[in-house]
Amino acid sequence: QIFLRTPPSLPHLSISLLWCTLPFLLLSLPTARLLLGIQKVQRLPETIIQSPGNMVVTDWEMDRLLWVRTVENIGTATNTLTSLAQLIGEIGNIVINDNIASEVYSAVASVQLSLEELEAGRLLLAFQASKDAITSSEKAFFDPSLLHLLYFPDDQKFAIYIPLFLPVCVPVVLSLLKSGKDLKWRRKVD
Repeated sequence: QIFLRTPPSLPHLSISLLWCTLPFLLLSLPTARLLLGIQKVQRLPETIIQSPGNMVVTDWEMDRLLWVRTVENIGTATNTLTSLAQLIGEIGNIVINDNIASEVYSAVASVQLSLEELEAGRLLLAFQASKDAITSSEKAFFDPSLLHLLYFPDDQKFAIYIPLFLPVCVPVVLSLLKSGKDLKWRRKVD
């Protein structure tokens, strides 16, 4: 439903505004349906589809939309958790905080709940659980304690610091060796 509200100081504007916007609203309903992801259904010749009347979205279209979004959310949460598991496997010295672990457990539990609710046909509950799953998985993946490890693993640290410190360390090490030889030679002479 679309509600139009006019300011109390301009009550005469409501009728003209409604008549001016009515053609626009009629043209924008298909656009709104498209933006919501509601696709036009190709009717089979032997089927009869009841006209939605003045409804923008029918109940079965809403059910289909909930089902599609739930499946998309479950897929996104699963991919995020898989990426997190691969990241943890690649970085050897990573520390997983308790809040990350609890978000991962919450995401997995929400994915399982969403699948159970989908199987039972409770689409709204399945959608809510899938939203919780995607939120928890994203929180775990983008936790600030993991972000600094994502950008500087050990091999990159060595690749950055060796060229910086090697030119400084070589003269220091050579001077220490020379000082050691001089000290040894002085002890021999004395």
